[in-house]
Amino acid sequence: MSEVKEYKCPSCGAPMYYDIKQKTLSCRFCQNTYDQDYIISHFDEETKGKLPDFDWVKRSKSVWEPYVSDKIEEFECPSCGGKIITRSSTATAKCPFCSHDLIISSDLSGDIRPDRIIPFRITKKEFAEKYTHYISGVRNVPNVFKDKAVLDNITGCYIPVWCYSCTCDSTIDSEFCASINVKDYPILANDKNMGWEVFHSMWPFNLSEAEDFNESYLTGFYASRYTIGAENAMRDADYYIKTECPVKVKKADDNKPVDVDDTEIKKIIHNRELTYYLVPVWLLNIKYVNRNYTIAMNGQTGKMCADDLPENSMYYRWYKIIYLIIQLAELVLGFLYFRRFLSEIGAFSDRIKMIIMLAVLILFVPIIFNLTITSVICRYIFRRKRKKLDPIEKKQLFYVRDFLE
Repeated sequence: MSEVKEYKCPSCGAPMYYDIKQKTLSCRFCQNTYDQDYIISHFDEETKGKLPDFDWVKRSKSVWEPYVSDKIEEFECPSCGGKIITRSSTATAKCPFCSHDLIISSDLSGDIRPDRIIPFRITKKEFAEKYTHYISGVRNVPNVFKDKAVLDNITGCYIPVWCYSCTCDSTIDSEFCASINVKDYPILANDKNMGWEVFHSMWPFNLSEAEDFNESYLTGFYASRYTIGAENAMRDADYYIKTECPVKVKKADDNKPVDVDDTEIKKIIHNRELTYYLVPVWLLNIKYVNRNYTIAMNGQTGKMCADDLPENSMYYRWYKIIYLIIQLAELVLGFLYFRRFLSEIGAFSDRIKMIIMLAVLILFVPIIFNLTITSVICRYIFRRKRKKLDPIEKKQLFYVRDFLE
């Protein structure tokens, strides 16, 4: 059974939640508030989960390094005794029976305890208002995206992130030639709950505003621990950093570059520092036609991005109708025109005249022109008033050069 913790009001015993604006734990019933100093002193809050000399880099091989898929864990709600089942990487939960917010402290203690946390600065209401304002000006999206009921799906999440700093030196035949210093290169520490695309689109976070980790910040939000451990995170980052580190080749006397064997080039990384953060993100997932569309917001800065939203099915229905109307109008006008033209040629029978007229209409009606006119009309009818949100960028990685000192 996992160890769980619940924050209850010292005055009335009701469950509390983290108030983003007041930066305190607030009681849902008696409205009392408690700041971080009070929480640390009265709730047996763990503030020194690691040894004073703990170093993620030095202990990366000895600290728990996940390498298997999530397991299912079961624990008991301390308020009602109900059984709650979660994945092993989940650090918070809500009891389905009494709806109390719980912290799975066993996933946040000891050596695997986060170092720093960036608390939410943007509220759920602000995210909902910004999304509603945006989507209200978009005509050609399915109605499900404008349904107010989807706002109930908004979830505040704390995402685990590694921030890696180091120095990389390149040498040729043991002679130093170049060096770069990397500061706080971000590595997503759990890609099961939020993909790299969303994570990349949400960056940057202002790490200078981070606080020492305190479990009370998680109350009322979803949180998870890392599933990509320190050793694996640094190994992947080292590859990109070494690739970015330049190699300056000396030139010969004739001012031509000297050929260098790859075996003579070495890149060495040292002065490693690794910090474990939890960063805030608001997520809204909307399912439409067997696909999930994500709208996300940086919970610190308010930066918002979204998947490319689908077109309204009415768009394609009206597209067909308008195209057929234009095509029919051209056929009628063409029929009247060519009928008058052919009537002046008395050598043809009526049947031959009709065949020639239809052949001319089929061959010379400007289909591409009709498609273009139809697209322009539909785009005008279903035009999006609002400027598009920043897209969730696909297949993007953080460039090391953006984190050089």
